[in-house]
Formats: sequence, structure tokens, C-alpha cells
Amino acid sequence: MRGGCLRDLLSFFTAFPFGGRGLGFECVWALPYIAAPVVGGAGALVYVLTGDARLAYLALLLATGLNHVDGLADVADALMVRDKERARAVLEDPRKGAAAIFAVVAAVVLGMSARPGSWLDYIAAEVFSKSLTLAVAGFSRPFKPGLGAEFTKRARRQWPAALPALAAAAFFSPERFSAALVASLLFYAAAYRHLGGTNGDLLGALLEVSRVAYLY
Repeated sequence: MRGGCLRDLLSFFTAFPFGGRGLGFECVWALPYIAAPVVGGAGALVYVLTGDARLAYLALLLATGLNHVDGLADVADALMVRDKERARAVLEDPRKGAAAIFAVVAAVVLGMSARPGSWLDYIAAEVFSKSLTLAVAGFSRPFKPGLGAEFTKRARRQWPAALPALAAAAFFSPERFSAALVASLLFYAAAYRHLGGTNGDLLGALLEVSRVAYLY
């Protein structure tokens, strides 16, 4: 049962064929401990082999299956709309506006411009990103049914599992951790207030923003 649960998690949060049974978050506690090393490991491996931070970040991004880039794009567009209901409608619109394009390009450029001290930075960035998202989701209220609501439901009971991973990211690089924590929480708080809650797009956007903030 546990093995299938972890495969479900890895199948959703990575691009690798782990043979998950479906979309399930029963083992969401394992996000920073199982999925993060897999995704971060892809970037770390490329960095070790090439020494090129640009290729390493692209490898990391591809290892996620670009699963959360769409969330970042949708949230960026929604933030440009003042009315809450219209902003929520924008999240469901498959068309992308100027804000979406800018946000995705900016995130990729910043991620590729990072100057890691070692290959471990890519794993640490993923651990930070996924543990922060798990912790924040545990205190968030979804504004609609869906995958985001299911994630937060599981996170409400399992979010304490994120604390050791957050502590490890802080110990590894206190300066990066502090700056990334402030930037990520400010972004999430602003978007959460604007939308009146969270959903899968916003949680996905937080994954993208927090990763870049830690690496940069």
C-alpha cells in the first residue's frame, strides 16, 4: 500500500514513469523526502557532468514535467485582475496573457542565472520548495474543489513532516533560506489574499517561485 502511495506521489510530481495508480496525495508527507531528491537530483547530475548551471536548471525543470509552470502562468495573469471572481475565472482560462509570459520567462531566466556553490544546491532548493509548499498548504483554505483541495486536505494532517526538511534547508544555506522564505511567503500571501484562498495553480506557482528564490 505504502509503495503504491509513494509511486502515485512521484508520478504526479516528476516526469519519470514510476507507474503510479492515479492522482493521490495520501503520502504527501514524503514530498520533500522522496520527490525532491528525484527532481533535484536531475539538476545536480547535469551540473556535475557539465558544470553548466543553465543546463542543470533546465534538467531540473524538465524533471518536474513542467507540471507547475502552468500554475505560475495562470496566477500571474490572475494577479493582473482586480476583481476576485474575475481573477478566479482567469485561472481556468487556457489562454495566456502578457503577465503569464513574463512570469514564466522571468522564472526561467532567474533559475538559469543562478550560481550554485555545488551540485547540492539543486537538491536543497527542491527540498526547500516542496517542504515549504507542504507546510503552507496545511494552513490554507481552498476556494474550489480539485487537486489543490485534495492536497490541502492531506497536508492539514501531514504538514509537520515538512519541518525537518525546512530545518535542513535552513542549515545548508541560512542566507538563501532566509531570503527565499521571505520572498516566497510574500508572494503566496499576496496571491492567496487576492484570490480569497488557494488552489492547485497557486500551490504549483509557489513550488516554482520558492525553488527559484532559493537557487538565485
